[in-house]
Amino acid sequence: MTKKDERYRRISVLEQAIAERGWSLQLKRAVAREFGVTTRTVDRYKAELIRVYRRELEGDELEAQRADFIGRLRGHQRACLSTGRMGPLASMMSLEARILGVEAPVEVGSSSPVEVVLRMPVSDDQS
Repeated sequence: MTKKDERYRRISVLEQAIAERGWSLQLKRAVAREFGVTTRTVDRYKAELIRVYRRELEGDELEAQRADFIGRLRGHQRACLSTGRMGPLASMMSLEARILGVEAPVEVGSSSPVEVVLRMPVSDDQS
């Protein structure tokens, strides 16, 4: 196997690990140990992976990219739900909400006034 082939294999392994466990310092250290390299080398692998993603997505329109990403994100969400990994699931759901604009504040028109009615309980002393 050539050095180039080995580099691509490692980047592929890193991509799979990120998909399964998400990116973290612990993952970076584990991958570095597995490959027998420094964490800086793993950072370079990750940077190359990002460049590959960018090249793959250059020709696509933004909406198509977003739809594809949401589809993959929902697949990861289902995997997390099936394995009981609620922390990563919550993070991915938050990410999806931001992408889709679900968290955007709701605009209230100025033409419809809002009335707030507060009802205080009456104690026996005040009756």
